[in-house]
Amino acid sequence: MALSLTQGWSREGDTMRDGALWQREHQAGDLSAMRSADRRGGTYLRYFPAPLDESMAPYVTAEAMATVSDVAIAVARIGQRLRERPMPILYATLVRSESISSSWVEGLRETPRNVMVAQLREQDPGLEGYQFARLGTARTILGNLDSVRRGVESLREPWTDASVHEIHRAIAPHAHDGAYRSVDVQIGGTSKVTASYVAPPAAHVPGLMTNLLDHANRSGDTPLVKAAILHAQFETIHPYEDGNGRTGRVLVHGYLARAGLLDQGVLPLSVVLRKDTDEYVRQLTAYRHGAPEDRQAAVSGFVAWFAETLGRSCEEAERVMAAAGEVEADWAERTARFRADSRVHAALRVLAEQPVVTARYLQTALDASKPTARTVVDNLVEAGILEPSGGRFRRAEVYQASALLRMMDRLVPGVQPTALPRATPASSSQPSSRPTSQPSSQPSSWPAQQPAGRPEPQRGP
Repeated sequence: MALSLTQGWSREGDTMRDGALWQREHQAGDLSAMRSADRRGGTYLRYFPAPLDESMAPYVTAEAMATVSDVAIAVARIGQRLRERPMPILYATLVRSESISSSWVEGLRETPRNVMVAQLREQDPGLEGYQFARLGTARTILGNLDSVRRGVESLREPWTDASVHEIHRAIAPHAHDGAYRSVDVQIGGTSKVTASYVAPPAAHVPGLMTNLLDHANRSGDTPLVKAAILHAQFETIHPYEDGNGRTGRVLVHGYLARAGLLDQGVLPLSVVLRKDTDEYVRQLTAYRHGAPEDRQAAVSGFVAWFAETLGRSCEEAERVMAAAGEVEADWAERTARFRADSRVHAALRVLAEQPVVTARYLQTALDASKPTARTVVDNLVEAGILEPSGGRFRRAEVYQASALLRMMDRLVPGVQPTALPRATPASSSQPSSRPTSQPSSQPSSWPAQQPAGRPEPQRGP
């Protein structure tokens, strides 16, 4: 059972002095440091988180619980809709957008198309050239994409140190050595003196994580309350040298899946968080209360704010679901003239997972001959589903499903939404080998495009 706040706690000789959560410590000066504050040294505050009680519900006010109850209905509604009408396009878009946005929150910023090109290159080693040389950030984001997928599945089972390590390893392989951190970590600043937050000592991390995992596995608190508190406590412990934020958000998705609220998708939580990262940081800071009597206000405040954030994520999910339905219907209309057993229909399922492709990649994915794969690409270009990628990839044999990229672009800040191709399905029963140039109809939720001129491909950096 978890210790209560008033008991204090110790592990392997490390004790919270006087039961205080914030401890003032001293750092010696570093004469080689660039900043004068670091050369002088001085005191700083380090935080020692209180362990979670078996039930944290007593710390959540009735007002906060009312907010949680309202949002729980919205989350359950989204979960039910995802179960009733599973759409490969929707699931893949939600997972990708959440992964890319979670990385944006941490300052890892790349366009959805470039992330998908990086994923394509991992599966099509024949892609070579200078245009594929600057995809390091995109490859890092792919680790977060993998961790979200793994987390949703692996965290359905009882949580262990190993399951958390597996998620972190996918996100930050450079900072993972098979265990929790063995060094001090801080947020911001060039030393502990100038840092905005100094996490508990490494010796305390195993005990704090055992307490967190015990709470995740045994507490009977309502799912949204647990998801909020698990996230805030994980970020406060900061158990790794790097990748804590992204790992902590995967834990939220994993717990919501384990609770049965969202077992066929994820909420675009990071899409909402990245809109106001300063508020996100303020809420996590407020959770780190300083006295026992302040714990209820700190816990309730974070739980209510987190529930409201999940509520906005549900609204975002509704918009993505509507857009995915429109794309699915549009593609069905564009490919209706092809036989039911045509490889074109199988290719659409491939595009849901990999919206940037080459004919060589489709040849492998469809287990088809080279001429057949080339014909599928030509048919999809003619139908206005695929188009040649522009920007730095314009001379590569790379094609993109712009409708899917556009859905992701609209969820990432500062990215110009990809223009849609203007080609329409040919009226004849046999597909032509040349794309048409007539304007295409497009889903009503997308803004109208320029009626004249050549379609403008997405511009990559």
